[in-house]
Amino acid sequence: MKTHLLGLLLVAGLLAGSPPSLFAQVPDLEGNYIANGGSTTWDDWEFTEAGKEAFDTYNFATDDPALQCLASSWERVWLNPNVLVRITQEEDQVLLWYEWGDLDRRIPLIDPTLVNPPRGSIEGQPALGHYAAWYDGDTLVIDTIDIAPGYVSTMSEFAGTPQSNRMHTVERLSLEGDELVIEMTHFDPTNYRKPFMVTKTYPRSEFEVLPYGCNPDDAAVVEPGAN
Repeated sequence: MKTHLLGLLLVAGLLAGSPPSLFAQVPDLEGNYIANGGSTTWDDWEFTEAGKEAFDTYNFATDDPALQCLASSWERVWLNPNVLVRITQEEDQVLLWYEWGDLDRRIPLIDPTLVNPPRGSIEGQPALGHYAAWYDGDTLVIDTIDIAPGYVSTMSEFAGTPQSNRMHTVERLSLEGDELVIEMTHFDPTNYRKPFMVTKTYPRSEFEVLPYGCNPDDAAVVEPGAN
């Protein structure tokens, strides 16, 4: 009888348009996390000819979108040092507030089997694309498409790693103890011959997210790798 009732509730929820992920066990990811103190690991990548040319011709003094207070990619946002992100989980969406750039990322929770699910975006940040999310066990999966050209990173030896408008990223967020683990896989056949992953950890933090307040008139970048 109980199984039959649960089945009826699930069907009713689906008919009402609720994502199936809402009926699954939801991991508790809420809280503030900080880049400082975490680790970053890059997989090897293999450039196409177009990707190698874009990488070799990158000029940090003119090409970094941060000069216009624009994000070059979600990877670059996660890689920014010494900033926080706040995660809030709601019934139909997940909210990620990034200190860098005051980015308010509202991600709809969807049924991943849908062909054209609703997606969120941030006005004025074309390189951040359109995204939707669902839960996979203890992991939040964020799927992002319709990405404008930009850079996976503008930092250190990775500065100038390009992204094209064919880039598709999948972020998998989970907890290991008090650390948020972000595994981000990049699919961009224009610039890379195979997908590659960047893994980053953010320790939990008691600090509050503060306004970033970027102004293009005051924005400046330093040479990648400079002290």
